[in-house]
Amino acid sequence: MSSRELSRRRAGILQLVVQDYIETATPVASRHVVEKYALPASPATIRHEMHALEEDGYLTHPHTSAGRVPSNLGYRHFVQSLMGHAELGQAEQAQVRHQFFQAAPSVDEWVELAANVLARSLGLLVIVAPPHPEQLRVRQVELISLNELLVLMIVVVQEARMIRQLMPLPQPVEVDELDELAARLSGTLRGQSANQVREAARASLDSPDSHPVQHFVLDTLAQVLHRDARRAGVPAIAGLGGMVSQPEFQQEPERSLELIELVDQHAAEDLIPPEVLEDSMHAGEMHVLIGDDYPVEMLQECSLVLAPYGSSVGATLHADRPPAGPEIPGYVGIVGPTRMNYPRSIAAARFYSGLLQEMIDAVYGAGR
Repeated sequence: MSSRELSRRRAGILQLVVQDYIETATPVASRHVVEKYALPASPATIRHEMHALEEDGYLTHPHTSAGRVPSNLGYRHFVQSLMGHAELGQAEQAQVRHQFFQAAPSVDEWVELAANVLARSLGLLVIVAPPHPEQLRVRQVELISLNELLVLMIVVVQEARMIRQLMPLPQPVEVDELDELAARLSGTLRGQSANQVREAARASLDSPDSHPVQHFVLDTLAQVLHRDARRAGVPAIAGLGGMVSQPEFQQEPERSLELIELVDQHAAEDLIPPEVLEDSMHAGEMHVLIGDDYPVEMLQECSLVLAPYGSSVGATLHADRPPAGPEIPGYVGIVGPTRMNYPRSIAAARFYSGLLQEMIDAVYGAGR
């Protein structure tokens, strides 16, 4: 019997078993199902149906228990056909939005905030990455005088980032001169990358119209763009404590040690391999990997919920929105045991990835 051929009764029983096991982490017995959910059937009838579900591969039977637990196939059928569309409650959405709008207008800060808040709310391992540009391009430059020889350079780039850099000047410059220089650079450098800014720095050496510190400012700007392009896209990882406190990891301490070592190495690519992200990006939608779907061998008793976001994903989901530039998408990834609360995890990943995209569009401009 294929997953699409499950009878209504068996599908309903499977749904109850999955929900109960997610909640309790305890194998589910037929009598428990009848009594807890007040089913209009005898334990013997439910036991027969659960046995049939086991024969079809949707449930499995631990050796030391009279109850049954969902198999990977059972979880997949639950996610694809039984749980319906899940969303976070309005009150929780409002609370999270408030936290984000109180944060500084920084993609990296939003990513850290999303990982920590989401990990606390789910008790699972959360990996959140910002969109990763191939290169950073100038949108606006500001030069703020701190004293006659020290300037704060603020660079807003088209890839939804704001970079701050303290810059000692080679000679004193008046505030009005700095403002004029910043305005001129913002106009001439808009859309330019580190290499193009470096070329402008070389050209300024031979230009009689250049300000005396213009070459120095341009050279510093090129270094900042190059440095931060290399740093961009570093994921935030949170929730290790909650993850290893899950019953599955408590019962197998060696699994906890392997996971701790992986997270200590900040090995996000080992938790979410590039090919998984690429598949999700091309599909332009949520990706759920359950158990042996997971390509990471040590995590094949876990599940992954992955929601990509960023201009490349936006272009896939919305054909009328062209991408802002070449980039590897950001993502919200949730890793937990196969017993994870799929409705809540999927709803959370969808909401947080959408909120991150919304924040980027609102603060930095959808077209960038």
